[in-house]
Amino acid sequence: MDRLILNWSKVTLICLIIFINCNANSQTKQYLRVLRNLDNAKTLDTANMRITYSLEFVDDSTNSDKKWKDLKVLLIGNSMQHFYSYYSRLSDLSETENSKGTKSYRPLSAPSGVCAERYDIYYNFPEGKQTVIENICLDRYVFKEELIVPEWIITSDTVTFLNYLCNKAVCHFRGRIWEVWFTPDIPINAGPWKLRGLPGLILKASDDRQHYIFECTGIENLKLSEPIIMYEWAFSAASNPAWKETREKYRKEQREFYENYVNSLLSMGYDVFITDASGKMIEHVETPNTKFKEMKVSFPTVVNSKDRNRKIPYNPIELE
Repeated sequence: MDRLILNWSKVTLICLIIFINCNANSQTKQYLRVLRNLDNAKTLDTANMRITYSLEFVDDSTNSDKKWKDLKVLLIGNSMQHFYSYYSRLSDLSETENSKGTKSYRPLSAPSGVCAERYDIYYNFPEGKQTVIENICLDRYVFKEELIVPEWIITSDTVTFLNYLCNKAVCHFRGRIWEVWFTPDIPINAGPWKLRGLPGLILKASDDRQHYIFECTGIENLKLSEPIIMYEWAFSAASNPAWKETREKYRKEQREFYENYVNSLLSMGYDVFITDASGKMIEHVETPNTKFKEMKVSFPTVVNSKDRNRKIPYNPIELE
């Protein structure tokens, strides 16, 4: 698997993984506790508005009753926008302090039911495109996309949300049918995730299966501007005109991860511990990744025996 791994020896120091459990019996999300260092972050713009969204989502397509939560932040800058996970940023801040040896460091524990998704979206960076940062376990992906605007149908339905009169719009975008409520009273082209292109801020969005539900929880005009930052390694990739990572490549390798779960973990450098139904370890499969062995680094992952050779169900927000 061709992966973006920038300076493995440095990654080992700054990417603190405190037992990542990616097994299907607990949580198939692979974003937990992956440190992305903020010390060398690049400031791209300054934000004058911060919008927060709650997110409720289903990550297992075979178990729609199990839902996870996250809190998203949308920063509106002078020339760009940044959409990211609040809990992901807290984790980065916490572990960055830990990497400095700060005595007051306390590990971050997200609230129960929270799964901090690790993607970042930078709208209009570089100008006329958007940059997306993703993770599959330790593998980092940075790719640029065209600014595709969904083809909206604006209806006559209205509702009041957060004391704003909102209009309803629907579209088919990236494999899902979306229903959103936007307010012309805040005439900015913005919304959660990649949903935008309406004459007003999107305050609520949900797909027709109710697997992804975004609801605005706060709109703040900032008295003091807030920097919009990007991780140094991602900035280097996004600024390189010859950079070849693509959304299609990321989604292909995302599918491979879930459909060839254990083998993908082993190739990434994870030792896999196979357990029986009672949780007793019955097999230890060592990673063939020689880079990790040479550095004497191991990232253990527990997999139940029934999941040893099966595909892991998942439910990405983009289905096509």
